[in-house]
Amino acid sequence: MKKRICSLVCVLALALGILSLSALGAPTTTVYLLATNDKMCDLPNGALPILVNGTVYVPYTVFDKEATHTDLGVYYGIRQDRDVILNLYSLNNNLTFAVSQGTCVDRDGNKMNFQAVIRNGIPYVPAKAVCTFFDLQYSFLPTPDRGTLIRICNSSARLSDTIFLNAASNAMLSWYNDIIQSMEPQPSALPTPTPTATPTPTPGPSSSPPPNSKENVRAYLAVDASEADQDLTSLFGNTHVLFLFTPDSLAGQSDLVRSAVGAGHSIGLVVSGTLEEAREQLRRGNDLLKHIARTRTRIVSAPDDLTEALSQEGWSCWTPNVSGSTASTLLANLDTRRTYGRLTLPPNAHTIEQVLTQIRADRYTLRQPLETNL
Repeated sequence: MKKRICSLVCVLALALGILSLSALGAPTTTVYLLATNDKMCDLPNGALPILVNGTVYVPYTVFDKEATHTDLGVYYGIRQDRDVILNLYSLNNNLTFAVSQGTCVDRDGNKMNFQAVIRNGIPYVPAKAVCTFFDLQYSFLPTPDRGTLIRICNSSARLSDTIFLNAASNAMLSWYNDIIQSMEPQPSALPTPTPTATPTPTPGPSSSPPPNSKENVRAYLAVDASEADQDLTSLFGNTHVLFLFTPDSLAGQSDLVRSAVGAGHSIGLVVSGTLEEAREQLRRGNDLLKHIARTRTRIVSAPDDLTEALSQEGWSCWTPNVSGSTASTLLANLDTRRTYGRLTLPPNAHTIEQVLTQIRADRYTLRQPLETNL
């Protein structure tokens, strides 16, 4: 009898303890944090891994090396027509998600048994399935007090999961606490007396952007360097641009290629002809880039009739929307753009300097053309 009473008391105590934790606001929702290789990820818009029908999904921006500061060797292209189409690709593989249709196919058209979803306007993909497809390491690492860490790695990762968890402990705990705090209902503010309105001084001229400011317009610059007769990299200073070469020009421009890569500029290939001819040019161009500068590219400049097909195959296509061969024409046409402008500069030092000087004076937001933002 005494044993039965003691057991009953223990059960009641445990139940009361659980109720007390709930009353004190102990978290009941699993928090998922994200890391790539040896870095914790703080993705745009606070995007974190989520659980969908028992499967962990991650935002596609985990493959944006500018956002994560990690190059996993997998990149993305995204576009929206009647459906959101998300391409994930590496040098050897490609996945195409038609998000609204709930389909995914590989580069050969084979249907995959997984799909992407939209959460808060952001496409998410199943983490483990995508990692397996692209030969990445996927780790699911629960912790007692810092949530569950989703870690995605390639061969460049130096730390084991155990060592990384220890090294990232403080950062994980800080983010975990911030997330839990954001989930808690905030107390209603007590009514306060309405303060007497006081005149607000008018800001002086220095606090307003100049009348011709283009801060809300992004400018992406490329230079057609196939026939350049000098090292153009010194003309751009701290501005990073896209250097375009035809495969046939690479051997003769090897010094410029190495200089551009060393200065942090992007490299793209210019192709033409039929789709089969373009594929062969891209293969040959990347073989030469690997030999010349130990690099490869997924950026291509091609005629309109090739662009869609190459995009479907995972290439990032450079498509200028500002035309012109002189500085005055390029700048006049750029001035008509309200969101972004992509312009290809001729390999002319005077033109490049004129365009750069005016773009900086007008305070355009200069962005480097990358495989992840074309």
